[in-house]
Amino acid sequence: MKLVYALRGQINYLFYRWIARPLIFLWEAETAHNKLKQFGLLFASNVLGRRLLKALFYYQHPSLNTTVDGIKYDNPIGLSAGFDKDGELTDAYPLIGFGFAELGSFTGDVCPGNPGVGRRLFRLVKSKSILVWYGLNNQGAEAIAKRLKGKKFKIPIGISAAKTNNAASFDLQNSIDDYLKTVNEFKEIGHYYTVNISCPNTQDGEPFVDQKNLDALLSALDKVKQESKPVYIKMAADLEIDEINIIVDACLKHKIDGLVLTNLTKPSMSDEYLKEELTFDKGALSGLPVQRISTKVVRHVYQRTRGKITIIGVGGVFSADDAYEKITSGANLIELITSMIFEGPQVVSEINRGLVELLKKDGFTSIEAAVGSRNPLL
Repeated sequence: MKLVYALRGQINYLFYRWIARPLIFLWEAETAHNKLKQFGLLFASNVLGRRLLKALFYYQHPSLNTTVDGIKYDNPIGLSAGFDKDGELTDAYPLIGFGFAELGSFTGDVCPGNPGVGRRLFRLVKSKSILVWYGLNNQGAEAIAKRLKGKKFKIPIGISAAKTNNAASFDLQNSIDDYLKTVNEFKEIGHYYTVNISCPNTQDGEPFVDQKNLDALLSALDKVKQESKPVYIKMAADLEIDEINIIVDACLKHKIDGLVLTNLTKPSMSDEYLKEELTFDKGALSGLPVQRISTKVVRHVYQRTRGKITIIGVGGVFSADDAYEKITSGANLIELITSMIFEGPQVVSEINRGLVELLKKDGFTSIEAAVGSRNPLL
């Protein structure tokens, strides 16, 4: 089977690289995203489509099984928030081989996002990056929760909560209430929460980097936490060490279960992209430009917390080596989006296949054993 999976992966890659991707890239990036979502819904809605997806992309191995905060994952590779903004494709993700998926971010109220619909994503092909200027567009927590209530998920599902991107949410208490509305709407839906305090594309920036504001938010979350449902905080990429420490220490104080590291990076904060590819003066970068930043933050936070809280590493994961670097730096789980856009959906199974080999090479029989193995706690 090893040879079969390798051959399947190579065929899928070549098909995507030379046929599917050139056609997809004829559309503007935001249009392509919406079109592909429709294709995903179509395939996942019928038996033949589901069987085809599974035959083309599904891969699992027992050494990839892991348990994090009481939740069992078939593998550590998940979909990052920001792709499925309205939680519509949950039936497709297990078939592609994801071990989990984070939906949203969802906001308390309906949120149209930033202006310029159809022109809020930009590809930086040579830089392996997407410039994102969405601004948290989604149908709102109430409508999405109503649609998902009672649904049986085949993999763990994370619920990413953010505050509505409008002037009413600039007030601190209104912002906190907005987060709490989403958390409460999804009490019976999903397996964990991620509280996104780090969207770089909102009108009022990132107010919860401020220690007092963050403490107020975490104190409010303390009152609505569910014992069986972990809460993670998603941190910005472009923070100074002192700012990172403030957030980490506040999370430890309030017994937050973990951190998602990290969100997108602003172009002004990264040199790891080709400046001539930047054709829009707003937004933030995904993919390769955030790879080193996020891994560095993973390493620091693992050391700072002594490995006592969960870390989900996200940013610039294109290969098994990229994922393994974050895992051995201290990440329990990994999320991605951009590599699917540039490499194709088979990248998920290829990363998982590669992880199995890397674990064997280092003498590990499980992902859990590898976590932090190259970032010793001195």
